[in-house]
Amino acid sequence: MKLFVAVLMLVQLLWATLEVEDKPGGLSNVTQITEANINSTMFSNEVVFLNFYADWCHFSRRLVPIFEHAATQLKLEFPEPGKVQLGRVDCVKEPALADLYDIQKFPTLRLFYRGQPVRREYRGLRTTEALVKFVKSQLRSKIFEFKDPDDLVRIDPKRRAVIAYISDTDSLDYGIYQMMADRFKNDCDFYLRVGDYLEHEKFPRKLPALVFRPDIARTHGQDELYGGSLSDPWQVEPWILDKCVPLVREVNFANVEELIEERLPLLLLFHLPEDVPSIKDFKSIVEMQLADQRRQFNFVTVDGWKFEHSVKHMGLSAKDLLIIAIDSLNLCIHSPIFGHVHTGKLSSHAGYSSTTL
Repeated sequence: MKLFVAVLMLVQLLWATLEVEDKPGGLSNVTQITEANINSTMFSNEVVFLNFYADWCHFSRRLVPIFEHAATQLKLEFPEPGKVQLGRVDCVKEPALADLYDIQKFPTLRLFYRGQPVRREYRGLRTTEALVKFVKSQLRSKIFEFKDPDDLVRIDPKRRAVIAYISDTDSLDYGIYQMMADRFKNDCDFYLRVGDYLEHEKFPRKLPALVFRPDIARTHGQDELYGGSLSDPWQVEPWILDKCVPLVREVNFANVEELIEERLPLLLLFHLPEDVPSIKDFKSIVEMQLADQRRQFNFVTVDGWKFEHSVKHMGLSAKDLLIIAIDSLNLCIHSPIFGHVHTGKLSSHAGYSSTTL
């Protein structure tokens, strides 16, 4: 629980960086969204960025002028119709929309690209500059095209990637792949080769084909070929979700709030910043022993120097790294011995937060 208290204090500090601005006068560049106009707004704009708010909420009121200034700046940079639209949803007056998008707190900022929700909500700084930068980043190309399989050497080994081989951009396969790239572009990089079969050792044996490449700099994983139908989004989306949202995640200041809100116990590896071999081993062990516990635990790696306050809350210091800890929301335990998890003890102890690993 001490770990969560420390993290919550950090989140509060981040909120304290909110700008204090006067509400600009004149015509608003933020559209009031209701059930009557949400669909027309979504599908008539490339990017829609929504602020789900409640007037009684202090943080919602503070965000109003900031969000308005961001909308004004974006309108100046992208004046053409149908490019970018910022909107606000009064969750008290529009409870159906709040339920539809599973709004649990105010304000919640969600971005939609070509009518499709981007998987992650925006959790960054609430400043004009930060909001504008985020929206502009979502306008970037989400699919990198290549001609020759040898071109894939440019894939960042620290990023997860999905690679598609499709013969025709007019096909249903291409449309579905583009939709998946829109939805998961903040979780994976997406690559595409359009054209006929190519005789090459790295080329799939038949088209269309979908390949997942893990972040090989931080895992022992290898390329995996998708075995389902690329024409069926109900098959494609769960596969991409499983691959692009990894079983073991790295904790950072951008995703710590998301982890808290999932309300799952944590199994953590606190490591030294450059200890990549231990990170790879931990990921492999969790995938082998605990893959069936995905909905019961969040498995995370933590830079023990960057989150030194959490290490100290356990009565330890950086010299004790590596540390494996279980935070069950009530108790945090640790093990300074990492090697024995290869024996299978990690899986036998994951459900018992009162047992030292």
